[in-house]
Amino acid sequence: MVRKPGENSTRRQFLRQAALGSALLCTWNMAAAAQLRALRVGRYQQGVRLVFDLDRRLTAAPVIRSVGEVLHIELPGIQHGPSRPVVPALGPLQGGAEMNESAAGLVLRLPLRETVRWRSFSLGPGGGASHRLVLDLMPVAGTGVESSRSHAVAVAGAGRPIVVCLDPGHGGHDPGAIGAKGTREKDVVLDVGLSLAQLIHSTPGMRLVMSRNTDRYVPLMDRMHLGLAQRADLFVSIHADAFPERTVCGSTVWALSETGASNAAARWLAKTQNAADPLLGDVQSGIHDPMLNEVLINMTQTAAMNSAAAAADVMIRGLAGVEDLHNAAVQHANFVVLRAPDVPSVLVETAFISNPEEEQRLRDPDFRQVLARTMHDAVVAHFVKAPPADSAWSATRHVLSRGENLAGVARRYGLSVEALRLANNLPRGEGQPGEHLRVPIMGV
Repeated sequence: MVRKPGENSTRRQFLRQAALGSALLCTWNMAAAAQLRALRVGRYQQGVRLVFDLDRRLTAAPVIRSVGEVLHIELPGIQHGPSRPVVPALGPLQGGAEMNESAAGLVLRLPLRETVRWRSFSLGPGGGASHRLVLDLMPVAGTGVESSRSHAVAVAGAGRPIVVCLDPGHGGHDPGAIGAKGTREKDVVLDVGLSLAQLIHSTPGMRLVMSRNTDRYVPLMDRMHLGLAQRADLFVSIHADAFPERTVCGSTVWALSETGASNAAARWLAKTQNAADPLLGDVQSGIHDPMLNEVLINMTQTAAMNSAAAAADVMIRGLAGVEDLHNAAVQHANFVVLRAPDVPSVLVETAFISNPEEEQRLRDPDFRQVLARTMHDAVVAHFVKAPPADSAWSATRHVLSRGENLAGVARRYGLSVEALRLANNLPRGEGQPGEHLRVPIMGV
């Protein structure tokens, strides 16, 4: 290859500049990354609390997931400090930790003795402390590694009842969406909610709370605060909404989004739902209350978000058995009623009342009863999968024996066959002998 005069010097100059740019970028990345000064571990309620001491504020939410008997914690934009953390055997922690750095940040792997729920939040400096990331790990009742391997039966404790808050949308002067035949959303969802309430009320170890059980108007913020005040384990807002396009149909389940809606339908629905409350003009215009903003920022870091996503997933799988799905995956929108911190909250669109066929189905009392039973199965299945640690519920493993069918197992543990399927992700048909089924022990 023949080079032109001066090409070598030009090439060397380019390489020097590229090397300098890389060095500066590397230096900037190192400067931008927070450093882990220490990791403190101690008991917290029935579980453990991990406190990550940092030299600066965490700029991205941690990514936490459970893989088998190991908890993976990814801390974006963090480098480990001069010493490796020591993690003792404490509560659900088996002891020991593996820590590595990735291109994104720090990765910590913690061996577990039992399944855990988690929540995390950030704290600024104060009282002599630095910036901190706090991670609480709470054991899920009846999931210890040894007991699950030996199939020991867990015993329900004398804990508190599981609190379920039902929120039939609209009411009073706010009819909600209205179908072509005059069907009013507020009437349909109240009927579904009352039927669902009866089923929850009859479930051992559960306590029911309702935002309304008559045709009255409840402001959106009051609905949200009800879940907070009652310390609900699950908040379910029930709707049967409309969309300008009459062909839009099917069930959808939403969880909170702090950044925006999943799709055009979700954006439109969030806007119309929030606009139902005249007291929320400042929220919709973007002049947010600082406290509410802080709540939204931290929601992705809490156990409530994990629990809400899990409950929404079970709910949508249940509805798929009785109704077409508008979206097969959980959708996200900034609904006001979903904003309560520490309350797992979902919004269920049972069907679109603007669709003529679905309006006709919603007018059928039998179909509304089916919706209520399906939603109840999903609620039960959610708490079979993850009963609150301090509740009257616990869970154990049932090994399916030869000649035993799912109906018999469901009756034995006081739940429906569909709830048993949802709790164990079972397909249609009977289970196989030797199959392990997660089942509840319901507190009285």
